[in-house]
This record gives sequence, structure tokens and C-alpha cells, in this order.
Amino acid sequence: MSSIRILLLGVLVQQGPKHGYEIRQELESWNAEQWANIAYGSIYFALKKMAQEGLIKVLENSEDEKPGRILYEVTQAGRDQFNDLLRKQWWELKPIIDPFQVALTFMNCMPKDELMLALEHKADSLRVMIKSMTHLTPIRMADITYPRHITENFRLATAHLEAELKWVEGALKKVKNDELP
Repeated sequence: MSSIRILLLGVLVQQGPKHGYEIRQELESWNAEQWANIAYGSIYFALKKMAQEGLIKVLENSEDEKPGRILYEVTQAGRDQFNDLLRKQWWELKPIIDPFQVALTFMNCMPKDELMLALEHKADSLRVMIKSMTHLTPIRMADITYPRHITENFRLATAHLEAELKWVEGALKKVKNDELP
């Protein structure tokens, strides 16, 4: 849950009080689902939990606001936790958990033709994702209102995809040449 906490608290720290929907819109504009492994439905649960913990507080809705919308503001305890979690992520090295690596462990259980098709499909999917990210980055860079440091997430995600594509292409050659599994 620390990733979603950092994201939610960070948006509130940087941008001030916001409705859950506005926070979600901000994270969607950053394409956070692609690099932060968040489910947008979990935002509201996390906001409620952090409010119970005193990390954020619920502000009164003004009369001109839509009913049912809750306005959240970060507390000092929330700022402190944001800073602690942020620094922890910058200074600690953690493994990337990838379900594909679990499947990779058992590649020897698949018939060669199916394994090759799966690797070819994975390579094609990675190429599409890389192309999408490559096209999106210049669009984001041209938007002067879009934070430059968020664009770096696209660059890092693209680099990860390119590295995985290189590995998949190499593994595919090894499978074709009966060097794997």
C-alpha cells in the first residue's frame, strides 16, 4: 500500500485539498496505472483509511459542490509519512516483482511451439507498448503544464520495456535453436 500512499499523499502535498475524483484524474493523466501498479478503485478505500489514521482530514463540502464528494487535505502527520515513504523509496533497493518471471521458471513445462508463440506474442505486445510510450513522451513534453519529472516515469517505463523486449527476442532465438528450455 505504500505506493498508493505516496501517490495520494504526494498529490495532496503538492496540489492542496482535492476530491478523490480529482486525485484520480491527476494520476490518470500521469498514466500511473502503467508504472505504479495501482487500481483506481483502491484510491477511495486508501483515502478513507488514511483519514481514519489521521494522515489526511476531510474538509467540509461547500454548498456549491456536488453532494457526495469529499474534499481531502493532508495533515502534518500525512506530510511526515509522505516524506518518510518518499525517502525510503529513493534510498532502498527493492526487487521488481514480475509474475512473468514466475511463469518463466516453468517454461520447460510448455511445448516448444506454444512457448515460441507466447514469446512472439510477448515481443509483439512489448513493441506496441514501446511505440505507444515513445509517441506519448513528446506529446507530454510539448505540454508546458505537464510536470517534466512525470515524463521521466515514461522514459523509465520505456527503458524497462526495451530491456524486456531485448531479453524476449534473445530467449526466442534460444528456444528456436533448442538452447532453451
